[in-house]
Amino acid sequence: MTQLWISAGRIPNKARKSFSYLVADIRHAVFSVQRFRPRNDGLFDITPIGSGLFVGSEVFVTCRLLIDGSLFPHKDGDQYRLVNNLDGNNGMIHEVNGGIGKDIHLFPDDDFAILISKSKKDQAFMPVSYSAIPVGMAMGIAGYPLAQATVDANKNLTLKGVIYRVSEGVANAVYNTDLNFKNDTPMKDVPVVEVNFLFVPGNSGGPIFDVETGRALAYVKGFRYPKVIESEETCNLIAVPEGMAAKYLSAIYAMYSVGITLSRVRAHLEKFGVTL
Repeated sequence: MTQLWISAGRIPNKARKSFSYLVADIRHAVFSVQRFRPRNDGLFDITPIGSGLFVGSEVFVTCRLLIDGSLFPHKDGDQYRLVNNLDGNNGMIHEVNGGIGKDIHLFPDDDFAILISKSKKDQAFMPVSYSAIPVGMAMGIAGYPLAQATVDANKNLTLKGVIYRVSEGVANAVYNTDLNFKNDTPMKDVPVVEVNFLFVPGNSGGPIFDVETGRALAYVKGFRYPKVIESEETCNLIAVPEGMAAKYLSAIYAMYSVGITLSRVRAHLEKFGVTL
């Protein structure tokens, strides 16, 4: 039986033979973030809330909105598990149980969160970069969008619904802007990178990385959808239900996936010992 290879420490920032080799290495540092909320019967409600990455063997980063957003805020007693899937059958689980201000540190003005886990001293982590990102630079994303929490007959967490997903593209644009997402803390003068692949629920907090070096450049924020045009349309194809008008407004949106560059949060990372 082939023994599963487990990466340890800083993942080398050297050129790989292909994108598939790179994402296989990064896989060891990228995790699904899952909330365990205690119930009255002694069990937990388990909710996958996004993705994130280790940038040090004890330092894990993700979006603050996932941990304590206005729609699904953190509650006393909530615990978190960082879960990855290395080959479909094997993975790792880190427990983060100390709570906000202990092993969870939130930075709302940057939509950034740092979680501390000391359960594996040589946990693999991605190198980071604070360098300027040129337009057209090749980059990738990795994470666990659309993750599902499943348990076995003994109520143990399984990897069945935790599927590692990646994509590759280029930086469409790099600029500073104000971000004011719905149900989120407004942010001013944020350095963002637009990419030409669409993020889906669960990508948030995961890494955007340089496909040449494997260095993490940014963390996934979500997408913007400015309205391009709005017009009045008339429904002629189906019978309109009683009480509804046949005419309706139709809008076309331009959708841009965006990430926040790590240069924005460099000071936070350095306070926790994250170095280049």
